[in-house]
Amino acid sequence: MENTYSKHRVDPWLVFIAIVGLITFAGYFVLYPQTLFKPGERMFDTGYNLGLAGGIMMLVLLLYPLRKRVRYFHNWGPLPIWFRWHMVLGILGPLTIIFHSTYHVYIPYFHPNGSPNAAVAMLSMLIVSASGTFGRFFYTKIHHGLYGHLATVNEIRAELDQSENVKYLFVFAPEVEMALEDFRARAENYAKQPKIRIANFVAIGFQARKLSWSLSREVRHILRTQAKTQHYSEAQRADMEKKVHDYRESIESYLKAMRNVAQFGTYERMFSWWHIFHIPLVYMMVFSALYHVYAVHAY
Repeated sequence: MENTYSKHRVDPWLVFIAIVGLITFAGYFVLYPQTLFKPGERMFDTGYNLGLAGGIMMLVLLLYPLRKRVRYFHNWGPLPIWFRWHMVLGILGPLTIIFHSTYHVYIPYFHPNGSPNAAVAMLSMLIVSASGTFGRFFYTKIHHGLYGHLATVNEIRAELDQSENVKYLFVFAPEVEMALEDFRARAENYAKQPKIRIANFVAIGFQARKLSWSLSREVRHILRTQAKTQHYSEAQRADMEKKVHDYRESIESYLKAMRNVAQFGTYERMFSWWHIFHIPLVYMMVFSALYHVYAVHAY
């Protein structure tokens, strides 16, 4: 049985976010105090070109909704690749525009020479970028991987069915078998609830982690006690330790599958609510950015 817990893989997206975060942090100490260029001046064209590059990135990432919903664009390459670049440009675009602004946001109320449209465009962009990064978390919870197809409850239940025989592996440990069955009953009961109950949603995740640790520890204790009382040889002990590892993986996979079934509906509703919140912010960002570009060239 495949066990995602045992794969110590680093999420490339988290690495990307960490690198961008470090660049953003370091860039503050370089660009904020410098006087070579300002956002509204064209000396060396640096500030202007940074804003242009960032604006183009933000426009390009808006092609993803067209590729997703407009039939004319359906044959323009695989949707997962479009989504990947949508996410990447949603981070690099704002970073470039932050460099363009030299980390200065001149809000009119606090700065006499502040530009209302520039402030609104900047704040809208930052909120949209943060919202998109946050929404990606919900996306991964209702999709197989980051770029996979939309998961369904039946597909997750199929994954669970593959784990169904797990509890029968622990006939030598009835307490473990009983705990797994009890968790299954609680998870399925939560999955049937039509409303989002945040307390139960959080609790089911914590319970899965706690059980994963405690039941693995219980199995290890039972097997090692058995090895001690029966005076296992070195070869038998090595085989026993392998079984401990296999049982731990089985427990983790079973609990993970049950947790996914329990939380799927809640994540799906959260993603739907996030979408309602995210789309108006995108429109506000686009309109304020376009007006900012117009104002820069008109005045």
